Amino acid sequence: MDLVSLGQIVVSGLANGALYAFVGLGFSLISRSTGIINFAQGDFAMLGAVLTGFLVAGGLPLILAVPLAVLVCGLVGGGLHVLAVQRAERANMAQLIIMTIGFAILIQGAVTWGWGSDPIAIPAFTGSAPLDLFGVTILPQQLWLVGTLALVTASMWFFFHRTVLGLALRAGASNPLGASFVGIDHKRLGAYSFVAGGLLGGLGGAVWAPIAFAQVDIGIALGLKGFTAAALGGFGTTFGPIAGGLIFGLVESLAAGLISSAYTDAISYGLLLAVLIVRPQGLLGKIQRGAADDNREEVLSAGLMPTRLSGHDFVRFGAAVGVLLLLSVILAASWKTAALFAGITAIVVIGMVLLTGFAGQISLGQGTFMMVGAYASGYLTLKQGWPPIAAIAFGMVFAGLLALVIGRFIFRLRGYYLAMASLSLLMIFQTLAREMHSITGGPNGLPGIAPLQILGIQFFTDDEVFLVILVATLLCLIAGLSITRSRVGRALLAIRSDELAARACGANAVWLKIGAFVFAAACASLAGSLYVHYLGIANPLPFSFKSSIEHIVALTLGGFLALYGSYFGAAIVVALPSVITTVFGDADTQAGAGLKFLLFGLLLIVVIIAQSNGNARRVSERVRGWICNGFRLKTAET
Repeated sequence: MDLVSLGQIVVSGLANGALYAFVGLGFSLISRSTGIINFAQGDFAMLGAVLTGFLVAGGLPLILAVPLAVLVCGLVGGGLHVLAVQRAERANMAQLIIMTIGFAILIQGAVTWGWGSDPIAIPAFTGSAPLDLFGVTILPQQLWLVGTLALVTASMWFFFHRTVLGLALRAGASNPLGASFVGIDHKRLGAYSFVAGGLLGGLGGAVWAPIAFAQVDIGIALGLKGFTAAALGGFGTTFGPIAGGLIFGLVESLAAGLISSAYTDAISYGLLLAVLIVRPQGLLGKIQRGAADDNREEVLSAGLMPTRLSGHDFVRFGAAVGVLLLLSVILAASWKTAALFAGITAIVVIGMVLLTGFAGQISLGQGTFMMVGAYASGYLTLKQGWPPIAAIAFGMVFAGLLALVIGRFIFRLRGYYLAMASLSLLMIFQTLAREMHSITGGPNGLPGIAPLQILGIQFFTDDEVFLVILVATLLCLIAGLSITRSRVGRALLAIRSDELAARACGANAVWLKIGAFVFAAACASLAGSLYVHYLGIANPLPFSFKSSIEHIVALTLGGFLALYGSYFGAAIVVALPSVITTVFGDADTQAGAGLKFLLFGLLLIVVIIAQSNGNARRVSERVRGWICNGFRLKTAET
């Protein structure tokens, strides 16, 4: 490769890195001000780009369209904080992260429903004629992007170090209680930080959009890469996200130009995973051992957990078995197929109840372990002639070992490190699944996987497969109940509530969290195996980041500590598209898809608010009282 080609790669990488830095700055600003990791930051950038394109298409000049779009993004950010975050008074870190994921889904759904997902072209600020620098082509818009980033970075440094408001934001994030004693209203300052985050994201998206196109699909990718930029450089610094974004952009561009564009994500996110293991605070950051990661326990965990299985557990389990068997008889063919996928989702969610609900750790990459199970079943049965049960068992063991290795490094830290590591792992495995054709079959996958076979009996029909999945979910449920109704379950709750206090009482926090992670990984692997044996093909598409979002939605709707709620949450997630089709028309259209995500986002936000304030608990107790009173009344009448 000659120097001109290398220079072109570097220029492209720096331009992309500047955009990632913009999004990463928004992550850093909100994190430093509130202690919250806002996963909607990439969608603020997407919203800024789409709004700019929409306003320009409507006849508004760029000089007015860009400021107006950026202002709307700021108002959306502030509105989300006021209407949602401030109402979740006792939410812990895991709940707040999930709430911001709800923000992202809500914004995506609203944009898709309102404008669709078609790309929107936006004219360059000062013309599109490229500049030539010793043979290297530079677009004027790229200079606008880098120059705007430099101006914003300088402004942020001055704001956080030289203004009263900036210092107050830092103080509120570091010690909310102490800040309140000196008259700092951290709720109001949190709203300011979300407004600033929206402005930053919207500005980055508006300035970058003329280089490519504005469309709703870029929100997720920008969020992931901006998150990676902040993690690489360090969340708690002004210049860390800039360095992280530029490094990430350069690595991405060099990997595509010098190696292969197919492995860009694997190399880039492999770099993030390595940094998390070696220097988790980021290249320019410092280890934080303070209040931002220490959140009080939410209301749902109030009260003592029993340390053994009780008669109530056996009654509930029997009732669950009865309901599931009844469904296997009364469900029509189309709904039974949906129930199959709901059962597979429920298996994943049962593992996440242990990991997120009891251990307080968020994983954004359970699709990784589903892929392990899916490809273990596909490759070993098709290529090696293994029986399905042996392949499923191998996948579960391999997924557990992978979780053990990752957890051994990550769980020595606290906060959102597992979210970052699991996300990196998912992106790496997605790339490997697409490119390792000899093992995975590439994007087309491994077709022809045999139906599930147990003791020589094959399960072909939906009725037969439903019974197998029913048994698998019940086995996972029994395992989950055995763990949660033990001293291990109480120790996990203690760690989530106050890790330092739990350690002082003798709990081995690291290994307990690793154990929950291994259990969740094994459940996800089992779900992935059942999925491909039912469909007959394994490919990477069903295990993407969107599937992880659906698992989080199901977990939230079912309840963080409710193993039986896994069935309820999974059923809603699977049934919602069918309900949308019935009520509003085809869910496969852009408007239908947008409405689906809009409702998902609203459900996440509303449920988190209700759970954090104890409303969900009060509603469930009231419903339980109605049921019990009605039962007593009918018994008396009889």
